[in-house]
Amino acid sequence: MNKNELIKTLQENRFLHDIDPAHLAQIANIAQLCDFAPHDVVFREGQNADSVYLVVSGKLSLELSPSTIYRKHLVSVGPGEMLGWSSLVENPRFAATAVVVDPARLVRIDGQRLRAICDDDPRFGYEFMRRTMRALANRLTATWTQLSHLYVSHYLPVTASMDE
Repeated sequence: MNKNELIKTLQENRFLHDIDPAHLAQIANIAQLCDFAPHDVVFREGQNADSVYLVVSGKLSLELSPSTIYRKHLVSVGPGEMLGWSSLVENPRFAATAVVVDPARLVRIDGQRLRAICDDDPRFGYEFMRRTMRALANRLTATWTQLSHLYVSHYLPVTASMDE
């Protein structure tokens, strides 16, 4: 895929909606399209985080590995969403494992070079990090909702009396 096609793909991604074309061109210079098949692992929990990923198409599962044998599904992500926020912080390690559920196309962006672009233009950097925080907040809310469904059956109804 040539650079113009990659810029068009970035423009169409919901995460980068309305980002200045000059910044999209900078991101295209440090990005590449990657295709994944079902069951492929994009990255693993605890692995050095060096890239941010934007989902172009497909579906992925973010999973935790509380042991070396099992992984627990946390949340699903799809087109327009971002993965790999860990690469945007110092001493980064991925916080979860990303497993492909449906055939997926992702834009892989070099995290260190993306941080440099953000540092060079604080206005763009603020906007990119604001979008990242919004994505993280949405993912956290989805995880809390899932956890509440898991644990709510273990509690007594609020209307129950202690005397009963």
